Amino acid sequence: MSKQAILDNIRLAISGRKPSNDGHYIDITKMQEEDLLKEYLRLQAENMSNIIISSKEKLLDDIKQVLLSSEAKQLLYAMDLPCDVSSLEGIKLVAYDKSVEENRHELFHIDTSIVSARCGVANLGIMGFVSSPQSPRLTSLITEHCIMLLDKKNIVRNLFEGVEFLKKQGNGILPTNMFFVAGPSRTADIELQTVFGVHGPRKTTTIIY
Repeated sequence: MSKQAILDNIRLAISGRKPSNDGHYIDITKMQEEDLLKEYLRLQAENMSNIIISSKEKLLDDIKQVLLSSEAKQLLYAMDLPCDVSSLEGIKLVAYDKSVEENRHELFHIDTSIVSARCGVANLGIMGFVSSPQSPRLTSLITEHCIMLLDKKNIVRNLFEGVEFLKKQGNGILPTNMFFVAGPSRTADIELQTVFGVHGPRKTTTIIY
């Protein structure tokens, strides 16, 4: 909508008349698909995360394929994953079972990490996480590439339901540190030049099982 059209609508509203309804506003939170998984996949793609549809039986094999195709050298893994990545071969595995102070010399040189999302939010295409000793917040921030695992049964309709989902997992108490991730970290300067990887991973892969 042009500046003039906005000013005209303000004048109409001030005078008590109904503003024009020919604006270009689109409610991006309104779902286009009734199926939660389809809507989630559509918006995750728009959030620029690579998406892989897997299953519980194929999950470890698909993780191996992602690591192979991305030429990962090291893998930092959270301790609450739905599969045992410690059996992976051909890559250096680093369990995130020590504090940053104890493992600082190694953490900041790892290229890939893997975490497990607690839930997905369909109408935004994002994932909900809870920081814990088994899955520290830094796991999803520190590497160039982050692999995020999501159980399709845990996809909810909207952000309110997402927060309630995380709350229920904490016995009705909100976690002290919960966060939502859309995809790779993006920011833009004053010239609107998009830069990836400033505040988090430059690349993300979402594996839905």
